[in-house]
Amino acid sequence: MLKKLLLTFLSFSALANFAQATEKKTMTFHIPEMYCQLCVYLVNKEVREVEGVMSSKASFKERNVVIVAQQHVQEADIVNAIKKLNYSATLIK
Repeated sequence: MLKKLLLTFLSFSALANFAQATEKKTMTFHIPEMYCQLCVYLVNKEVREVEGVMSSKASFKERNVVIVAQQHVQEADIVNAIKKLNYSATLIK
């Protein structure tokens, strides 16, 4: 009985993880005001506070940030977070 319960739980956990993995999207934003490592830190910090953002990777050399987020996260959510830093952001892909 315990084995069946454990197998059922593991099956549902695997399905839940699969569902989460398929419900994500990647967005890349150009941020022309990003010139230094502090800018990178601030952009990553602000973007990661948006509900549904799973990860972010900013680059001052490329002046962009690549964001992996759940499907419900909108472009405007990210742009508004970046605007809090007085930076502008344009979705490039």
